[in-house]
Amino acid sequence: MALTPLDIQNKNFSTKMRGYNQDEVDDFLDMIVRDYEESIAKNRELEKALKHSEEKLEYFNELKEALNQSIVVAQDTADKVKSSASKESEVIVTSAQNRADELISNAMQKANLLTTTAEDKAKEILTDATSNARQLAAETNDLKKKTRVFHQQLLLLLETQIDQARSGDWDEVLKPMSSYVGDGHEILKEVLANELDSDTVDAVDSDEPIIVNEPQIEDMGLTIDIPELIKTDED
Repeated sequence: MALTPLDIQNKNFSTKMRGYNQDEVDDFLDMIVRDYEESIAKNRELEKALKHSEEKLEYFNELKEALNQSIVVAQDTADKVKSSASKESEVIVTSAQNRADELISNAMQKANLLTTTAEDKAKEILTDATSNARQLAAETNDLKKKTRVFHQQLLLLLETQIDQARSGDWDEVLKPMSSYVGDGHEILKEVLANELDSDTVDAVDSDEPIIVNEPQIEDMGLTIDIPELIKTDED
């Protein structure tokens, strides 16, 4: 049975001769009672604190156990998720690689087809261009030959016409009309000299250009057909 402060305070001691002073003993017991009560109070507080600490420790132990179980479950779940993700990523990577290989193969086939088509088209265009260039060169050479012949014929024709224009027959034709009248017709000769010959001289001496139309050229025996935009140089 534990000793209480009240037990100490109510404790009675028997007296003997030459014993302790009772007042001093009582004072000392009072001090012991106060100290004992303080010790008991502190012990109660410590017990409460210890109990509270034990409750906390128990709570934390339970929480630790729950956390440990959660960690185990989370680790297991993480392992499963990791494994599933790894498998899924492998499937995705494999599928993507296959798709990429397919796209690359299709692209290469299309590129080869386009390249072949472009080369064939380029060869066809080059062949056509070469053929057209050769044909154009031949036509150009032929046209130059014809132009050269035409130029020579034109020069010959013009030279012939110039020679005819410079012949002495024109002097006879262009004589004044009065020269054809005899000396016995002085009056007629004078009239012709004043009227007709003056008009003829004025027409010949005039600076105005003589316009000759195309029908007049044809009447003169010159039919000239010059192709448009033909060079007459002999390159």
